[in-house]
Amino acid sequence: MNKYLIITLLLIVTASCSNPESGEESSGSLQEQKALIEKQIDSLNKILLEIDKKLQAGQEKVVPQIEAVKVEKQAFQHYIELQGNIDTDGNVMLIPEVMGSVKKIYKNEGDKVRKGEVVMLLDDAVLRNQISEVQTQYNLAKTTYERQKRLWEQKIGSEMNYLQAKTKKQSLYKKLKTLRSQLAKFKVKAPISGTLDDLMIKEGEMAAPQRPVARIVNLDKVYMQADVSEKYLSKIKKGTAVEIYFPELNKKIRSVVSYVGNFIHPNNRTFKIRVDLLNLDGDLKPNLTGNLKIKDFETQNAIVLPLSLVQEDRQGNNYVYVLKKQEDSIYKVKKQALETGISYKDKIMINNGLKGGELIAGLSARGLTEGDEVVLANPDIVKKQIEKAENNPEEKTKENIKYHTVKKGETLYAIHKKYNVSLKNLRKWNRLKNDNVRVGQRLVVKK
Repeated sequence: MNKYLIITLLLIVTASCSNPESGEESSGSLQEQKALIEKQIDSLNKILLEIDKKLQAGQEKVVPQIEAVKVEKQAFQHYIELQGNIDTDGNVMLIPEVMGSVKKIYKNEGDKVRKGEVVMLLDDAVLRNQISEVQTQYNLAKTTYERQKRLWEQKIGSEMNYLQAKTKKQSLYKKLKTLRSQLAKFKVKAPISGTLDDLMIKEGEMAAPQRPVARIVNLDKVYMQADVSEKYLSKIKKGTAVEIYFPELNKKIRSVVSYVGNFIHPNNRTFKIRVDLLNLDGDLKPNLTGNLKIKDFETQNAIVLPLSLVQEDRQGNNYVYVLKKQEDSIYKVKKQALETGISYKDKIMINNGLKGGELIAGLSARGLTEGDEVVLANPDIVKKQIEKAENNPEEKTKENIKYHTVKKGETLYAIHKKYNVSLKNLRKWNRLKNDNVRVGQRLVVKK
C-alpha cells in the first residue's frame, strides 16, 4: 500500500512540473525537476518509516510453536531382508522300475507309510511262470551235478561230464537269482517314510518306468532357500542367525544359516543360502513363501533419528535444526550438518554431528530457517525426557563415550594406534571376538 502511495505522489509531482505549453524542456529545467522529486521521496520515506514504527508498536511479535525431540543414544540393528521359498528333501515321486498292470494298491491317499513298505503290487504272473520253469530246470541240473560229482570222486566217468553238469547248474542258479530280483521290482515300495500325498494310478491300469504313480511327502524337516546379493558374501556365514516370518501363517521362526552356496549366478549376481527348519506341526508346505531377516550390524550406543527428521539441502548435505535455549521459553533455531550412516526401515544412524542430549526440531519445523525463534509445543514431554537422562547415571556416562566409524583399509591395530587405546579395551568395549572389523562399523574408542 505504501509503495502505491509513493508512485501516485511521484506521478502528481511529475505532472505538475511539466510544461504543457512547450513541447521541449531545457536541461536546467529537468535537473530542477529531478532535485525536487528526490526531496519529496526522502520526505515520504520518513513519513512511511514513522507509520511502520507505529504499526509495529501496536502488534505483538508472533513466535511459532513447534514440537521438539530430545536426541538420545540407543541400540540400533540393521537387517538384510530377503524372500525365500520352502522346499523339502522329503518330496518324492514313486516310479516303478518295471512295466506291468497294477494288481493291488495297499495304501490310500493320506495314509502314513514307512520306508520300504509296499505301496502297490504289479501283475507278476508271467515272471512267476518263468521262475517256476527255471526252478524245475535248476532242480534237475542240481541232481545231475550231484551224481556226476559222486562218480568223479570215485574216479568213474569223464571229467568233461562232471564240468558240464557243474556249469549248467551254476548258470541256472544265476538265472533263477536274476529272475527273483526282477520279481521284487513288481512290488512298488516307499523310498522314504512319510504320507502318501497323491495316487496317480488305479488298479488295472498299466504302470511303466519313468511314469510316476504316487507322491510321498515327509514334512517333518523342511528348509528355506533364498538368493542373496553378492555384496553380502562376507556377512553371511554358516551359523548366522536368521528370523523368518510367514505372512500367510502369521508365524515367526528363528534358525541359523545351514548352508552357503559356493557359486555366484552370473545373471543376477546372487548366491544361494539354505536354512533348515523343523516342521513338527506340518504347517510349512513346499513352495510356501517367507520373509527372512538376517542381522548384519548391531550396536548398543548409537545416535539414531527418525528418517523423517533428517532434511537435505540443495547441495545434498544432510542436516537437522538444533534448538538453543534463549530467555524464558524461547529457543533459537540452528542448522546442524550431519554425517549419516546406515538406515533400517524408518531409522537412520548418525555418525557425526550430534553427541546426544540435544533438542532438535520435529516434523512441525518444516519451513523454518536458521536464526528463527520458536517455542516448544510439547514442553512437558521434553522436560520429562531431560529429567530422565539427568537422573540416569548410565546416560551421563554415555556423554563421554567417543566413537569411530571404520573406513576402507583401516584395521583394529591402526585404530588402536590412532586413539592410543589398548587392543584389549577395543575388543571388550565393542564385544569383538577377534581383530576383524568391517567398513562402516561404529566402534567405541573412548569410555
